[in-house]
Amino acid sequence: MNSGCFCLRAFLLLLCLTWPLPAMGGEYDFAIPEAEEKPYELGGRAEVRQVHHWLNQDSARYSLDHYKDDPGPAIDEFNPQVELEGSYGKRLWQVFFLSHHEYLNTYQDEDWQNKLYQGYVSIKPSSNLTLELGKKSFLWGKGYAWNPAGFVNRTKDPDDPELNLEGRTVLGLDYIKSFADPGLNNLAFTALLLPVVEDFSNSELGENGDWNLALKLYLLWRDTDLDFIYYNGPEQAESLGFDFARNLAENLEIHGEAGLKRRVRHVVLDSLGNALVSEEDQLSFMAGLRYLNSHDTTFFLEYYHNGAGYSSSELDDFFAYQDAAYESWRVTGDDAIMEKASRAVRPYYGQRNFGRHYLYFKASQKEPFDFLYLTTWIASIINLEDLSFSLQPGLTWSPVTNLVLNFRMAFPLGGSGTEFGEKPDQARSEFWVRYYF
Repeated sequence: MNSGCFCLRAFLLLLCLTWPLPAMGGEYDFAIPEAEEKPYELGGRAEVRQVHHWLNQDSARYSLDHYKDDPGPAIDEFNPQVELEGSYGKRLWQVFFLSHHEYLNTYQDEDWQNKLYQGYVSIKPSSNLTLELGKKSFLWGKGYAWNPAGFVNRTKDPDDPELNLEGRTVLGLDYIKSFADPGLNNLAFTALLLPVVEDFSNSELGENGDWNLALKLYLLWRDTDLDFIYYNGPEQAESLGFDFARNLAENLEIHGEAGLKRRVRHVVLDSLGNALVSEEDQLSFMAGLRYLNSHDTTFFLEYYHNGAGYSSSELDDFFAYQDAAYESWRVTGDDAIMEKASRAVRPYYGQRNFGRHYLYFKASQKEPFDFLYLTTWIASIINLEDLSFSLQPGLTWSPVTNLVLNFRMAFPLGGSGTEFGEKPDQARSEFWVRYYF
């Protein structure tokens, strides 16, 4: 039996086990009618963002991206976008959608993007059971900047972890049960089938016709949130995940998660660009806390171990290879050298953070100096092996309802041959206006 058929049959079995049975004779259900609510909701947000990059022309990434052109010491981006969301429902069913429309204007190109982030129907045959079909976003895991157990999530940008992300096409089932028990208060079970249909759904998750399976068991056990996660598919690594979150006090929360991916292909480059390919089990995990003090200052602190990351010596070879390729291109003028390098480094740059050990810190202050509706903040991601880091101060101001003004600076700091020292920017400024409707 192939993996796709097994996933489908397993899902149908779960559906049969959780489907509500008809009421026994002699049972009656009297419901007091409630005031009728609108069956629909419609809203969204519009945003205009201006980004200015001061370029690091000595960095490895700059040489790789711009060996054919010379953008100069700085470039700008202009990025307006609109997101529309809504829902419509009657009794047992509801339809949800979230669309994303974006125009990106850079010194190289102009591009329109129109994507359906979410579009799914939800059917609730009982108070305990929900069935969902369509494209839906998932935020599995408890981490703020990273989610090593979020196997079905789109990858977060640690610089913007709260942005909406494109969903996955799924056939899903949710079963929820509450208990009058001092230990176990709530239980929820989620099962997802993720079909791969070429050029239509989940094409990045395998070959056309594949079915991937994701399972999550949630427990609220003695005031602690617990999740146990399983994910597998014909072209996907078998993965096991766990996360937890608990409030130790009204103003102090701790959380953590771990994800194990089995038999994953791992590529390491030497200083000459030769690729050593191996298969390994990759364990990633994070632990963090959120603390609110009496001055309305919120602190986030997270440690992250990236099981798919690279050691300091491996990154030394990685950057040395890029430098050597660029110097060889300068001497010979052979574009094939840089084209080969661009292909070779994809496993590294395909990760937002490709080291092994990180620390994330953010502090935000609500209404400093009694400046109404203003929040100031500073955030940093530190590579604990090479000690390079990013530093991002910023502010958010909402002078009127539904209007938010944002500004931040970003400074990647580190020496030559370090992760943040080799970023293509020396500094970056961003200003964006967001309006909710």
